[in-house]
Amino acid sequence: MTGTALRTTAAAFALVALLASISYAQNVPVTERTALPSKGLLWGSKMTIENQPCCTPSPGAKAAVPPDTAVVSKFSDRALRDGPILRLKLQGDRSLKITDCDDEGACEADRFRKHRLLAWWPTLGYYVVLVGLYEESLAYLISEKDGRTTQVAAPPVLSPSGRTAIALVSNLMAGVELNVVDLTVEPPKVLEVTDMPACAGAGPNSFLRPRPVWIDDSHVRFDGVSPQPGDNPNTKQVLRVGAGTPQWEC
Repeated sequence: MTGTALRTTAAAFALVALLASISYAQNVPVTERTALPSKGLLWGSKMTIENQPCCTPSPGAKAAVPPDTAVVSKFSDRALRDGPILRLKLQGDRSLKITDCDDEGACEADRFRKHRLLAWWPTLGYYVVLVGLYEESLAYLISEKDGRTTQVAAPPVLSPSGRTAIALVSNLMAGVELNVVDLTVEPPKVLEVTDMPACAGAGPNSFLRPRPVWIDDSHVRFDGVSPQPGDNPNTKQVLRVGAGTPQWEC
């Protein structure tokens, strides 16, 4: 393939990914990112708040699902895995029951979901749950207080102080979705960053490198290999967060 053809193909992938990213963002408005389960569902996930404590294994409970066995075991006083069911402890002797739908024949395409506990943030009072979709994924921040759930693009990376987090998806299939999560308010406030860095070496179809790394409590650097072929690996990608709108720094 010639250099011109490769750039054309890469640009086509970028356009498709961008359109997919825009479409997804339109389906989940910022004002609707936080909600409580209603009638056993939340955004296609099977979620129910139950008036019973968590987390004593029931007789004959199924073996834990391998992907989050270690995390669930670590927090066994507040998390329980029973086959496709994940239970999380809530305040007031209540629990949140989350049930996977992992049978393609039994689930609608947009309800194909697997839920894996990734972390418990005791200081903030949030569970971090990875939600595997049919081809992509996202993440939930679930409040221990009442089960209120905030949807973000990916498992968030906490700032050193724990006041802010960054959630990033950057790949050719899903495009780029970057969330800055303000954890100083309840529920967390999610801000979508829609512009891209325009520092020297950045091209019109450049992607963010996929790994956000906090430099300090106000600056995030994006490391790793760009999913976009031909991106300049030395282009500066540093986001300044804090009061006001996040800004790219060159």
